Amino acid sequence: MLASAQILQRRLGPLLTCYLPRGPVWAEGMDDPVRARILREMLRSLPRALWLAAPESSADTAIFRSVGFRALMTPQYTAEFDLTRPVARMLADQHGKWRNRLRRAQSGGIEILSRRLDPLCDQPLLQQEAAQRRARGYAALPTGFVLAWARSAPGATRLFLARRGGENLAFMLFLLHPPIATYQIGWTGPQGRSLSAHHLLLWEAANWLAARGHTRLDLGLVDTSGAPGLARFKIGSGAKPRPIGPAMLRLAGPMRRIPHPSAGAGDLPLAFRSLCL
Repeated sequence: MLASAQILQRRLGPLLTCYLPRGPVWAEGMDDPVRARILREMLRSLPRALWLAAPESSADTAIFRSVGFRALMTPQYTAEFDLTRPVARMLADQHGKWRNRLRRAQSGGIEILSRRLDPLCDQPLLQQEAAQRRARGYAALPTGFVLAWARSAPGATRLFLARRGGENLAFMLFLLHPPIATYQIGWTGPQGRSLSAHHLLLWEAANWLAARGHTRLDLGLVDTSGAPGLARFKIGSGAKPRPIGPAMLRLAGPMRRIPHPSAGAGDLPLAFRSLCL
């Protein structure tokens, strides 16, 4: 296998849009011309579409440009949590205020539960996060993405719940793709916020992942202007910011027509597909 990619497809009337986040993942040892040729063949193999992409690195940005993508904004940063560090090092790398809030949460009588996501039983949690997203106005992949992931790979999700007195205070959901894990979505209520439940959830999740051989936790984009509080939370945890490629757009689609949607799965607003090249 030379490369693999996860692609999100959404139909808006007659227009098909494809989103390629943080990919493709390349095999070792390939030079840029070979990567560009693989990317070009991938685009040709799929229906005509408006393409959005977020390259994994500045080097990949140049490859995307060579096949017709154009940058929409300056490069972004993602927060990466190194899970190979000893526990003492992870604690030392936390900012002082973040560490103090963790200690407060540890002594606050909070119970942490950990299990796989249940696409049916955990719908109320996902609905809470969706309502929080609408209220705060931040962007995230639709709930359908999480459900599709959980149904296609049930063992590749991990839900961490913070509870106190029989009530849910907060949760964080992680997607597992060893040796990396990704923080996907989270929610907290007023009591969970006052008790710093998310600090404890992230700490417990990091230790759980490290104990099972994961080497890195991706906490997502660092947006200091649109979500400064969340950016401080991520960096305060000891995660390090790393530059990735900018959001990119490709107006010229591949050569095939958009297939007419069927009465079945094609009518779904979101499709999730994997390609191995």
